[in-house]
Amino acid sequence: MSILPGCSHRCFSIFQRSMIQASELPLSEVLDSSLFAEAFEEDEVLFGVADEDVFTPAITLWAMISQFLFKQEGRSCKAAAGRVVSLIAQIAGRVVAQNAGNYCRARAKVPVATIRKITLRLASQAEPGCLKLDDLTTVLDSDQADERLSPRVIAEIRSLPIGGRIIMVDGFTIDGPDTAANQKKYPQNPAQKEGLGFPILRCVCLISMVTGMLIDLGYAAYSGKGTGETAILRQLSSTLRAGDIVVADSYYCTYWFLAFCLKIGVHVVMKNHHKREDKPISAKRISDTERTVRWPRASRPKWMSKKEYRRIPEFIEIRLSDVTVKTAGSRSTGFTIATTLLDVEGHPGTWLGSMYEGRWIVEPDIESIKCTLGLEHLRGQSPESLHRELWTGVLTYNLVRLKMLQSGYAAGREIRSLSFTETHQLLATNWLLCACVGVTEAMAVSAQRQGVCAVAGQRPDRVEPRENKRRPKVLKLMTVARKIFHATVAALAKIP
Repeated sequence: MSILPGCSHRCFSIFQRSMIQASELPLSEVLDSSLFAEAFEEDEVLFGVADEDVFTPAITLWAMISQFLFKQEGRSCKAAAGRVVSLIAQIAGRVVAQNAGNYCRARAKVPVATIRKITLRLASQAEPGCLKLDDLTTVLDSDQADERLSPRVIAEIRSLPIGGRIIMVDGFTIDGPDTAANQKKYPQNPAQKEGLGFPILRCVCLISMVTGMLIDLGYAAYSGKGTGETAILRQLSSTLRAGDIVVADSYYCTYWFLAFCLKIGVHVVMKNHHKREDKPISAKRISDTERTVRWPRASRPKWMSKKEYRRIPEFIEIRLSDVTVKTAGSRSTGFTIATTLLDVEGHPGTWLGSMYEGRWIVEPDIESIKCTLGLEHLRGQSPESLHRELWTGVLTYNLVRLKMLQSGYAAGREIRSLSFTETHQLLATNWLLCACVGVTEAMAVSAQRQGVCAVAGQRPDRVEPRENKRRPKVLKLMTVARKIFHATVAALAKIP
């Protein structure tokens, strides 16, 4: 018998309670229990159907997410199973054993595709709600930006109508345990000796600049054919839609990607590739700092079919805009932006400079994924386990971002002025508590206030050297494979 009315360990409404939801909160309709239930039904995921079963799909996914709200010992499978024991005791009035083995077996039954589906749908359904609550076509003046505590770069970007998503693209790497299965799928850095490295996944993510939600994620091995960041980005091309603006570094500024974006109505703002001239002789001058140029189509790459190559235009028109950097400590005094936004009056060069400067917001976003959520070093012993762990962590990231959106819109704050870490701590503190006792009006109001108590992103032109003051206690590094090391130690032990 359930202690909470209408609540059981089989119901996906547990996520609404753990996310401290109330019907009057902004975007509360996004985190509906059907978001989770429909994904499991579509993939025909069914387990834990017996009355005595503890780990149902709802409870299992709830416990999986809880692992990314804690670190070190609190992230273990045994700790997650312990939280389930407390949960079942409260909502079902049953005493069950803390069985980490049963939890791990249930977790393996949750398909990676289902977790990915929930993650991407969460971001997709939150976007229309954000546009409804805060029309991005509305231009914010300086007073409004100050009132919303908008970071300088975001305020400058919002000074012109956006009308769609601004998507930041960037790549990063994560590693996993050194098992034979992981090494086969994701080999270690080829420059390292066998037995000294760890399996590496190269990832590319698409993140909304305004909302911070992760829109999509692709990954591949660290090296080899089709493992570059541009190749991974092509896997994510179906996520883009007309009206988007893609902001990325010069590495992604290729003819093929820009031509594809133009074809589907997507614009790009990128640093000009270092192998292309910033001021070509054939350029048509607009001003002292801006010009347009026609880029000719290059020869067909090996990965592209002849049919696809013929569909690509022979020329694309690009606008080049020079940006001067005056920030102290910057590695560059200036660079050139390549963009498909040809309207100079509608998108001035200073606005393009702010747009590209805003690209660096993706760095703390990736830091939140890798460090705050602990995804830098995965724990899965097999590739499938790595994928499941990665997507569960990304789902947790989007859930934290959704809570930030709710707090920001309720308080009239810019989302980028809120702290991801404090919101993460808020959910960690209340994840089990609210799942057990429910959400009262006072609890919902308290959570909203906690979410906006800190101000982030207000350090313009920050200069911070990459140096540590505290000396780390580093052990001697292992320079041979572990099995060779053990054999050497055993041989030395036999010497009288």
